[in-house]
Amino acid sequence: MVTHNVISDVLDRIPRAGFLMTAAHDDARTGVLTPRVQLCSEDPCLVMVSIPRGTPIEPLLRDSRCFGLCRIMDEDRLVERRFNPPPQRGDDPYVAIPTSHAVTGAPILHRCEFFMDCELVGHLAPEADCRIYLGLVKAVGLIKDPDDALQFKILEPAEAMINGKKICAS
Repeated sequence: MVTHNVISDVLDRIPRAGFLMTAAHDDARTGVLTPRVQLCSEDPCLVMVSIPRGTPIEPLLRDSRCFGLCRIMDEDRLVERRFNPPPQRGDDPYVAIPTSHAVTGAPILHRCEFFMDCELVGHLAPEADCRIYLGLVKAVGLIKDPDDALQFKILEPAEAMINGKKICAS
């Protein structure tokens, strides 16, 4: 029989980092902190994000069909205070925090380490305390100076050659 300590020790070894999942639709925008982000595929670039069930971001994800992922710096207490616990519906936690958007319109924090701007391509609702969202990465960027304008690289569709001619596959 496996003891609870062994299970806990194994689960604690899975890599985690602080991310803010962001979404916006119409005039509403919000975000939720999560340590559960995983790269699923490199071609096309797909990421998987697990967030708690019942958070106010879920309707915005459903309606906008996109989200941002911002890698939060470990020492950033402002973001921690604004998004933990998750903001209530109707609250705008981004007030006085510099944000921009890349491709999809999801908020991107200028005070993050790096970001991914994603199109929502799927989600799972397992019998668990979470929902899992799958995003096709549309743009990525590194933040070197939070005071600079947001710079990002748009990920192009995969290119292929057929009969010597370049084609784009989406």
